[in-house]
Amino acid sequence: MEASTLLDAHVQAKRIYNLLNEVMDVSRQMAEAMDRNDQVAIQMLVSMREEPIHKLRQARRVLKEQREALEPETARRLTQLLNGEEAETEAEAPLAAQVGANRRLLTQILELDQVLNRKMTREKSVYK
Repeated sequence: MEASTLLDAHVQAKRIYNLLNEVMDVSRQMAEAMDRNDQVAIQMLVSMREEPIHKLRQARRVLKEQREALEPETARRLTQLLNGEEAETEAEAPLAAQVGANRRLLTQILELDQVLNRKMTREKSVYK
């Protein structure tokens, strides 16, 4: 796989990580607002979370378009890396590491989101 292909994917993966950090920060603020029972802050933070989530969708779309523009074998390998497979070469290592970091942060966000959802909806939680 060409270095430029890996670099482009790595740039998007870093962008995704930064956006995930933004979502995590807003989610933590929501948890604090819920602990204070601050309904105004909760509503504001829910709407604030929409922007980075929208940007995450855009970054994922860019990665999808990048893969679609590649030759099938290269696209297959890039998809494997983006799905968490280990690097086979030194050139793939930064992307694989970033994808791993993204996945760990996403797991933390999902766990926090479950807690937030249960607090907000109680027995109507989507996680029941």
